[in-house]
Amino acid sequence: MTVGDSISQGGEGDWTWRYRLWEWFKSQEVTVAFVGPFMGTRPQAGYAIDIDPEFALNPRHFTAVGRALWEDVDFISAMVERYNPEYLLVLLGFNDILWGMTGDGSGVLANMGRFVALARAAKPNIKFAIGNVPHRAPQKDDLEVRTAAYNKLLAGAIPQWSTGISPIELVHVQESYSCEPDGCPAGHDGLHPNTLGDYQIAHAFSRTLIKGYKLGNTELAVPGSRDLPVRPISIPKNIRAVADAQGANVTWDKVYGARGYDVQSRVLGEYTWILWPNQQVNWFYAAWPGGKVIEIEFKVRMNNGYLEKEGEWSRVIGTCRAWSSLTSEEKWDWRWWYRRFSPCSWR
Repeated sequence: MTVGDSISQGGEGDWTWRYRLWEWFKSQEVTVAFVGPFMGTRPQAGYAIDIDPEFALNPRHFTAVGRALWEDVDFISAMVERYNPEYLLVLLGFNDILWGMTGDGSGVLANMGRFVALARAAKPNIKFAIGNVPHRAPQKDDLEVRTAAYNKLLAGAIPQWSTGISPIELVHVQESYSCEPDGCPAGHDGLHPNTLGDYQIAHAFSRTLIKGYKLGNTELAVPGSRDLPVRPISIPKNIRAVADAQGANVTWDKVYGARGYDVQSRVLGEYTWILWPNQQVNWFYAAWPGGKVIEIEFKVRMNNGYLEKEGEWSRVIGTCRAWSSLTSEEKWDWRWWYRRFSPCSWR
């Protein structure tokens, strides 16, 4: 059973590191059954369209966006009792450190100790593979220092917590994951894994499972940049722009798997486009700029995040100010009359 936060749950259209680990198990001829209360990515969404149908039948897990270790301490005993996993693959702690709700690294470590104890209370011989916490770029305040402090404490505590019937192995996620305070090639937003990051986290777990539990023989190989699968890209369709007295509302059909959308706008007749990056919903509102503006033009593209292939821009669509919002002087301007009977006619 995988236990984690959004790093492990993934988003709509993601492969996830859980899937890459499942692929590795299959390549190693290790039969596994993932268990847990959840099935999909966030928010209650699906995986990449080309995942193995066999995985899609049972992609169970216990990971959720925004989940903190201190929260899962209260749930883990019931989860273990209900699903009876042989192994817990744990990647938790980032949100605890980020939010500072459990104090310094020692507070997070204390909760991990409680987590282990309560899982064992439900199943005394359960086995653990616990990942340390990756860095984030850019860092917030002293997040790098606090992350490093917790990871050091965790590395020292695991040998003390481990027992003969319930061993614990440390997974070196932070060392394997290309995400540092000054840059994060493995993350699409400075933290959450992109295509490369999925492989790197799965690689770290595969190494630990081989070394500590003799599951598999060959570590998961991380593809080179030219061999990484490309996240699908689509051009947004059905773009509409509707004006009112204050501005223009632009909408388009949601694209499956889009991590965001880039919008560009410009006043009709101007050469330079203004970029409004990484909109998280499939609509955008732009207020009318000052001056005698006749029309604003827009175009949209799919945004898959940092270092992922950018989509192509949609067709350009424009909309005019509402006739009722024009001054008497503007209504007699020939430009307004021209636009009134053009494709950008007022509604």
